[in-house]
Amino acid sequence: MDKNYLKAIVFSLLILLFYPVLLKWFYPNQAQTARVDAPAPVTDSPIQGEAPPSADENSYLKQAVKPVTVPFENQHYRIEFSTIGGTVTRLFYKGEQGRESLTQTEFFSAPVGEAGIFGVNIAGEVADLTHTPFKLNRRGRAGREVFEFTYELPAQYEVTKTFTPNPDKPALDLSVRIRNLAGEERRFPLTIMYGMNHEKDFQKNYGFFDAVAYNGKIKTANIGKLKKKGFAAPDNLLWAGMIKKYFALLVKPEWKIETGKARADEQVMRGEIGMASLVIPAGGEDTRHFLIYAGPQRYETLRGFGCDFEKVFSRGFLGNFKTILLAILKFFYGFTHNFGWALVLLTLLIKLVFAPLTHVSYANMKKMQIIQPKMKAIQEHYKNDPQKQQRELMELYRRNKVNPVMGCLPMLIQIPIFIAMFRLLPEAIELHGAPFVGWITDLSAPDRLITFRASLPLLGWNSLNILPILMALSQLWYQKIMPQQPGASPEQANIMNFMPLFFGFICYNMPSGLTLYWTLQNLFSIIQQVFINRIAIVLHHEDQ
Repeated sequence: MDKNYLKAIVFSLLILLFYPVLLKWFYPNQAQTARVDAPAPVTDSPIQGEAPPSADENSYLKQAVKPVTVPFENQHYRIEFSTIGGTVTRLFYKGEQGRESLTQTEFFSAPVGEAGIFGVNIAGEVADLTHTPFKLNRRGRAGREVFEFTYELPAQYEVTKTFTPNPDKPALDLSVRIRNLAGEERRFPLTIMYGMNHEKDFQKNYGFFDAVAYNGKIKTANIGKLKKKGFAAPDNLLWAGMIKKYFALLVKPEWKIETGKARADEQVMRGEIGMASLVIPAGGEDTRHFLIYAGPQRYETLRGFGCDFEKVFSRGFLGNFKTILLAILKFFYGFTHNFGWALVLLTLLIKLVFAPLTHVSYANMKKMQIIQPKMKAIQEHYKNDPQKQQRELMELYRRNKVNPVMGCLPMLIQIPIFIAMFRLLPEAIELHGAPFVGWITDLSAPDRLITFRASLPLLGWNSLNILPILMALSQLWYQKIMPQQPGASPEQANIMNFMPLFFGFICYNMPSGLTLYWTLQNLFSIIQQVFINRIAIVLHHEDQ
């Protein structure tokens, strides 16, 4: 039993210690992922590495002296369209109504000399259409305009790109019409480029930047990998894009994707997906659509598109469990109108659900404590006959309905919930900036009662956070009233006394919602334990 208990403690510690390390591995900050070698120089070449044609090679490609940039604004976006490539040179999400300051973000702003996003190319063609002047036709009333860009290569083809912003959702429809002007049937394998700026201080602002690809399962690559090796999307790709904390930019075509890849430089992550060829007869045409989502990782919004976009939110270890916890939180929020109190109700619900199991476990521990003298007597009497000793101990457990490993269950069942909460609180945009009471003004950030002018040496703490201290004290109180493990050595007791300090230390700068949840768990457990300790334990008549 002692070994199993120690194993449970060690296992729990390893998870709590190394899970943040794994997160940093998958979502590293810029300092951790900086390249040792010098980055490749930024060029105007498309992502596949083909150099743009020169004017001598293609006299029909004439760069505009002054590219025309036209602005657009509706309730979701501020966008700048460019006639060069018929692309988007700025994409700014204005945020959710009533929470604009917390939920707005700039997805893309083209660096000087760089192409915009959502440029379309024809694979195998010499022309780089992402850098080619298009003609613009802007029509419709303010806020509901349609932007049509046209480029014609005489006697070869005509490409017409039409952007239609969705008035109800943070999304764009991009239709691409190809007219075959040649005298014979032709194949047109289209590729579309997309991208996202990544901030220098993104660990502070957004936590991570990833390329994402979906083929029934989510595949991601962090910015460190994108800079170093790039990212090749898996086979049978359905859609792809870029994600950062709270936000996603996703591109889904209506026909088959054959290739996908992404890379990053010091300013922009860029991706490309290549489509199955459109076979168009002479004089014919074909029109295909791309769904472009650029907005928050709000589960209901993503799910509303029916494309499995919501998988970006539920990705990763225990991702579905995280989604379930968020749904329950939002249900309680409908009554409390405060996510802090919703978290209190969620914690109470979890405690009530596991209360019977916890009760049996603690009652089991108390029985184990009472029969400890009997166990020692059996061990001493049969010390020269291990097999007989084991049989007698098992008979003692059977008579009193005791399971030696039940004492580990309350700790083990908390681990997946804790990990899911650890991922939910800093990633759910609903909780970003959500206040509770008093000094707890943002459940997705540490509860900073006092901010210091300078960080503490070695620790790096720059504020006084109260909840981690309350969590450690409540954990210590809880341990004091719990039944002691039978046969626990002084070393084990010292380890258990050290645990609250250890947890308080590692959780000091974690989201306040997480430390609030743990503190509430401790308080509810203390209340439950007080009642359990008052229950009289009756042993089998042979052992009384």
